[in-house]
Amino acid sequence: MQWKLPFFARFVFFISVLGLLSACGFHLRGVQDVDSALRQVTLIDKTGASQLVNSLKSNMAFNGIEEMANAPYQIRIISHEYSRKSATVSNSDIDEYELNLEVTMLIADGKGQPLTSDIRIQRERLYDYDKDTATASGTQERQIRMELYDAVAQSMLRRYLSFKTSK
Repeated sequence: MQWKLPFFARFVFFISVLGLLSACGFHLRGVQDVDSALRQVTLIDKTGASQLVNSLKSNMAFNGIEEMANAPYQIRIISHEYSRKSATVSNSDIDEYELNLEVTMLIADGKGQPLTSDIRIQRERLYDYDKDTATASGTQERQIRMELYDAVAQSMLRRYLSFKTSK
């Protein structure tokens, strides 16, 4: 015997679940509340960190922040360093690699005057390396590198958005 709810009961149940989710503070991961004064920003990158800039622009668009020239605020990427080094070695073979991404940024006003001191953001990850499946390990490294850039971009955006609220 199959138990069926009438359409109205299913509708009420669905609306109730949505109401409970919003009441508990649930929101999509990565979405930030953006002050209207911070909805436009100029990105300045002299390091050539295109993967970082692309990830930052994607996160900004997701949060409704427009990148434009002559915005009231600037996010400046001062330095960018990505490194890969062996983390674990056994029997003269590398078992793990450590990927490290370090970015230094600052927030400036529209005229370029710094409003913060340098902000350093660093993320690192380890991954297993198997020389017998080097292609799979290379794919894994590319995926982890993309995740590192995305995590740093999210941190940069959170620092930018918390800047105004802390002043």
